[in-house]
Amino acid sequence: MTESLTESRISQRRQAALSEGGAGYSAKRAELIRVSAIVFREKGYAAATLNDVAALFGTDRASLYYYVASKEELFQECIQSVLDATLAKAEQISRLSVSPREKLSKLVELMITSQVEHYPYMYVYIQEDMRQVVSQDARWTSRMVEQTHQMERFVIDALVEGVDDGSFREGMSPTLVANGLFGMLLWTHRWFVPGRKYEPSDLIDTFVTIFFDGIEKN
Repeated sequence: MTESLTESRISQRRQAALSEGGAGYSAKRAELIRVSAIVFREKGYAAATLNDVAALFGTDRASLYYYVASKEELFQECIQSVLDATLAKAEQISRLSVSPREKLSKLVELMITSQVEHYPYMYVYIQEDMRQVVSQDARWTSRMVEQTHQMERFVIDALVEGVDDGSFREGMSPTLVANGLFGMLLWTHRWFVPGRKYEPSDLIDTFVTIFFDGIEKN
């Protein structure tokens, strides 16, 4: 009873602080989300605990509840806004009146630059299978899966356009080709760290060359 009352009071304080939107509180919460992304990337969502986050944040677990209600909320905060923004840009690209090759090149560039600009948030999203994330919010998890499928559809549609206009080879499954492209792009989360050996442009140029050498007609 006492524990429940304490949780209720903390929740009320959190909601009041979120509503007020104070600069200090917002900055501290943003830092907590940044720290949690580091923990999720290193340990994986399932293995990570709020105690892990609290330790890196420099506080105790109980203090975290002033900023977020759960580990799940931290995970959602890490990736939702970034994914929304990336998907919106991908949709804009899909509507451009350009060749299928240029459209796909822009999508490749977007996926690489998004990983770099929003490091490590996008990597947290990439390394987790949304269907395997244990979630009390089934609607949110379903939304993540659907957004992933939307990105896949943008690529598949561009591939189909290229086959239809004669610029890409026939006889290959667009879904299989798209999966190959995503595999190449998203595996970078295992070895690419922004600011180290390679620049984003190195990845973009290399991947575009490999990909189009494989699917374009001679």
